[in-house]
Amino acid sequence: MKRKYVQAMMTGMTAMLAVTVPVTTVAAATPEKEQTVYVNADQNGNVEKVIVSNWLKNTDKESTLEDNSELNDITNVKGEESYTQGSNGKLVWAADGNDIYYQGETSKELPVSVKMTYFLDGREISAADLAGKSGKVKIRIDYTNNSSQNAKINGKKETIYTPFMMATGMILPTDTFTNVEVTNGKVISDGNNNIVLGIGFPGLYDSLKLGDLDSFKDKESPDYVEITTDVEDFSLALTATVATTGTLNELGLDDIDDLDDLQDSLDKLTESSTALVEGSRALQEGIQELDSSADTLVDGLNSADDGAGQLKDGIDTMNNSKGTLISGIDKLVAGMESLGSGAGSLQSGVKSYTDGAAQLSAGIDQVNTGAKQLNAGISQLNEKKAALLSGVSDLAKGGKQLEAGASSLQSGLAAYTKYVNDLDAGLEQLEESVQGALGMAASLPTKAGDVAAACGTITDGAALVKDGADQVSENAGIIGSKVKTIKDTVTTAKKAVETAQSEAADMQKNVTIDAKEASDEVVKSVKDSAKTAANQAATSQANSKLSEKASNVKAILAAANVSEEVQNQVLAELGGGMDINVDDAIEQSAAAEIDTSKVKVTVNAETQKNLATAKGTLEAVDAGLTGAESELAAAQGNIEKLEAGVNILSAGSSKLTSGAGEFGTAVGKLNGFATMAGELSDAVDTLHKGSSRLVAENDTLNNGAAALTAGTQSLNSGLTTLASGASALSDGVTQLAQGSASLTQGTETLKKGSDTLIANNSTLKDGTAKLVAGSSALIVGGKALQSGGNTLSAGIQKLADGAAQLKSGTKKLADGGVQLKDGTTKLADGSTELADGMEEFDEEGIQKIADLAGDDLTALMDRLDAVTEADKDYTVFDGWEKDTDGSVKFIIETAAIK
Repeated sequence: MKRKYVQAMMTGMTAMLAVTVPVTTVAAATPEKEQTVYVNADQNGNVEKVIVSNWLKNTDKESTLEDNSELNDITNVKGEESYTQGSNGKLVWAADGNDIYYQGETSKELPVSVKMTYFLDGREISAADLAGKSGKVKIRIDYTNNSSQNAKINGKKETIYTPFMMATGMILPTDTFTNVEVTNGKVISDGNNNIVLGIGFPGLYDSLKLGDLDSFKDKESPDYVEITTDVEDFSLALTATVATTGTLNELGLDDIDDLDDLQDSLDKLTESSTALVEGSRALQEGIQELDSSADTLVDGLNSADDGAGQLKDGIDTMNNSKGTLISGIDKLVAGMESLGSGAGSLQSGVKSYTDGAAQLSAGIDQVNTGAKQLNAGISQLNEKKAALLSGVSDLAKGGKQLEAGASSLQSGLAAYTKYVNDLDAGLEQLEESVQGALGMAASLPTKAGDVAAACGTITDGAALVKDGADQVSENAGIIGSKVKTIKDTVTTAKKAVETAQSEAADMQKNVTIDAKEASDEVVKSVKDSAKTAANQAATSQANSKLSEKASNVKAILAAANVSEEVQNQVLAELGGGMDINVDDAIEQSAAAEIDTSKVKVTVNAETQKNLATAKGTLEAVDAGLTGAESELAAAQGNIEKLEAGVNILSAGSSKLTSGAGEFGTAVGKLNGFATMAGELSDAVDTLHKGSSRLVAENDTLNNGAAALTAGTQSLNSGLTTLASGASALSDGVTQLAQGSASLTQGTETLKKGSDTLIANNSTLKDGTAKLVAGSSALIVGGKALQSGGNTLSAGIQKLADGAAQLKSGTKKLADGGVQLKDGTTKLADGSTELADGMEEFDEEGIQKIADLAGDDLTALMDRLDAVTEADKDYTVFDGWEKDTDGSVKFIIETAAIK
C-alpha cells in the first residue's frame, strides 16, 4: 500500500517536471498527436516492458482519422470507436468527430536509457545484494542518448544528438538515509524524508562541443546524477525518470541566420531561461498547494481507518452472535413443524367456522327484520309527540289562569272579611249607644234601613262567592280527572320505555332474535297502540267541559273584583285544549321486546354504536317520564287540596248568606222603633250577634282562599315541570327515532357483511388447503435454511478474520498518509531548491552562453542549428508520418529494492 502512494507521488512529481519543460511541436502550438511512452525497468534500468499511449486530437471533428503505428495489442482506452489496419501500419479510426485515445505495446529500442549503478562503502554491488545492507551508499544514474543524426559543421560531418532533457526523482526516508548529497540535482529534507531531484541533458554537451570552449573546459557533461548517503538497512521504493524533447526548439534557435540573429536568439535564450526560472517558481507554488491538499488526504485516511474499526467491531458482534442465530434457526424449523401440525387443525376449524357462518347469516336476517319493525313503531311514536307537547302546553296555561283566579278570589275575600269586621265593630258601638240614645229614636229607622240594605248587598255577594266556589270546585274536579288520566298514561308509557330500554340493553350485548316471536311481539305492540284513541277522547271531553264553564268563571272573577285584563288572560288560558299521546312509547317498547335466545351474533362497531345511541335515548325518555309522573302526582295532590279549600269556601259562603239574612230580619224589626223603643235594645243585640257570626266565619273564608291560592300555585309549578318533562320526552323520542333509523341501517350493513362472509367460505377453505400444502414446503425450506445457517456461520468467521486484516491495512494506510504529508512537505522544500537551482543554471549556464563571441560563437551557432533541427525532427516515438504534428515524452520507472 505504501509503495502505491510513493509511486503516485513520484509520478505526479515527474509529470509536473514534464509540464514545466516545453515539448516539441511542428507548425502548431497544440499538437495533433500527443504521445506518452511508459517504461517499466528493473533495479538497474534495464527495460522490461514498454507501453505507448497515443492521443489523436480531432480538432476539425472529422468522421475518420488516419494514423501510423507499429504497436501490438492496440486498445481503445476511452471510447468504443473501432479501427481498420492497412499495410505499413496505417490505422483508420471511425472517429465520428471524437478524439481517439489508444495504447499498445512495443519492443522498439528507446531513444534514451537510464543505468542505475550501486556502490557500498566504495565498492560496486548489485541491487539484490544491497537490500538490507548498511554503510556508505552511492547511487549513480547515467543517462544515455540513443537518438542521433549527422550534420555538417564548418564543412565537417559531426554527430548531433536529439536534445532530451531528463529528470529523476526518488524518496529516501530519514530513518534509513542520512547525510544525503546529490550531484547535478537537489535534495530536500523535512526530518522524515529526503526527496531527491536530479536533471541531465545527455548528448547535448557533446553535440555543442562545449568542452572545446574555454568557459566549459572545467565543467562536466550534465548526463548523470549521483547520490551519496549513509544507510541503515537499505531499501528503495522506486525511481521515476521523465525524458522529453523541445527545450531548444521552443527557444526559436532554428530561425538563426547570422550572428545578429544568433545574438537575438541568445537574448531570447536568456529570456526563455528567465521564463524557465519563473516556471520553476510556479512549480514551487503548485507543489506547495499539493502539500496543503495532502492534509485533506490524511484526514480522509484517518476517517477510513476509524470506519474500518467500526466495521470490524460490527462484524465481531455479528460473529459473537452467530450462535444465537443458529439457535434461532433451529427453533424456527421446530416452529415450522408445529405450523404444519397447526395448519391441519386450522383446516378442521375453518370448516366449523364456515358452517357457523351460514347459521349466523340466518340469524342476522331475523335481526334485520325485527329492526325494521322496531323502526316503524318508533316512527309512529315520533309522529304523535307533537300532540303530547300541545296538550301539556294548554294544561300549563290553564294552571296559570287558575292560579291568577285563586289569587284574585283571595284578595276579594280579604276585603270582604275586613268589611264584616268593620260592620261588627259598628254594631257593637250601636248596641252600646242605643241604651243611652233612645232620644234619637226618630233617626233609627233610617239607620236601620241603611244597615238592612247593606245586609242585602252582603247576602248577594255571598251568593256570588258560593256560585264561584262551586264553579272552581267543578273545574278543579275536571282538571284533577284530566291530570289523573295523563298520569296513568305517563305511567303506562314509562313502563313501556323501561321495557324497550331493557330490550335495547340486551340487543347491545348480543343480537339473538327469533323471527316468529319478534313478529308476534310487533303485532301485539301494534294492537296495543289502539289505546291512543281512548286517550284522545278523554282529552277532548275535558277540553269541552272547560269551554262550557268559561262564562261561569268570568262571572266569579268579576264578582271578586278581578281586573278585565286578568279575566281575559284566565279565559284565554282555559280556552286552550289538551292532546296527550304516549301509546307510541308502548309500541316502541313492544317492538323492542324480541327474544334473543335463538341466534348469537357479535355486532360490528357501527351497529354497537347505533344500539348504544338507542339505549341512551331510551334512558333519557325514561328519566323524563319519571319526572313527569312525579310532578303529575304532586299536581293531583294540589288539586285535591284545592277542592278541599273550595268546599270550605262554599260552606263559609252559605253561612254568610244565612247570617246576612238573619241580620236583615233583625234590622227590619227596627222599622217600628219609634213606637216600640223598648224592643230596640233587643234588636240591636240580635243584629250584633248576627255580625259576630259573620266575623266568626272570616277565618274560615280566608283560610280556604289561602289554601286555594297555595294549591293553584303548587298545581302551576307541577304543570311547568310537566311541560319541561314533556319537552325532554319529545327530544328523547326524536333521538330514539334517529337511533332506530341508524340501527336499521346497521342491521342492513350487518346483513351485507354476513353475505360477504358467506361468499368467502369456499375461498377460505381453499386457502387453508393451500396453507397445509405450503407448511409442508416451508418445513423443507426450513431444513435448507438450517443447513445454510451453518454455512453462514463459517462465512461470518471468515468475514471477521478479513475485517481484522482490513483494520490492520487501514492503520498502515493512515500511517502512510502521515508519511505522504511529510513527503509533500519535503517536496515543497525541494521545489524551492529546484527554483533556486534553475536560477543558478540560468546565471552560470545560459548567461555564459550568451557571453560567447567570435569563431566559437559561429561554430556554436552551427551546432545549435543542427541540434534544433534534431529537436524539431523528433516528434513521435511510434508511428511517425510526414506532416503530422506531434509531441512525445517518456516516463521510465525502475523496480523497487527491498
